Amino acid sequence: AEPESKVLCRRRPGLRSTPLAPMERQLLPREVQSEVVDSRLAACESSVTRHRRLKAERSTRRSKQADLLVNIPGLTLLQAASVSEATKGTYATSVQAFYEFCRIHSLAHASVSELDLAMVEFMNAGFLDGDGGYVGSRLLAALSYIRPELGRPCDMGV
Repeated sequence: AEPESKVLCRRRPGLRSTPLAPMERQLLPREVQSEVVDSRLAACESSVTRHRRLKAERSTRRSKQADLLVNIPGLTLLQAASVSEATKGTYATSVQAFYEFCRIHSLAHASVSELDLAMVEFMNAGFLDGDGGYVGSRLLAALSYIRPELGRPCDMGV
């Protein structure tokens, strides 16, 4: 049996190439057979070359971005890169408002249980002040970003 890379194909108008049956291959002159195989191998090689070039470009771009990322303690490079600069600014504003609320009302927020109680108080006060639901959602997203232990639980089977 011939290797997969040497299987000859025929082109149908508007359709993908289809493999030639063994009998059809025998009917083609040797020169045509080798031209078909050579063109398929060249196309494959150019695809591999393109993939390698794109991968190198992505790597260079990501390395430059990694140098620019602000390191937040406890965040990995991927976690830090997962949020855009604009969103980081919005998150910072939300968290600052929450911490200011906690300071004014003498609410502790060091542990997860204290943070939970402080968030309830903050969201209740915001509701009574007429804030939209997005304020609480944004705060939760912001706190989950800067405190990864608040993120969604996941079972990775470890």
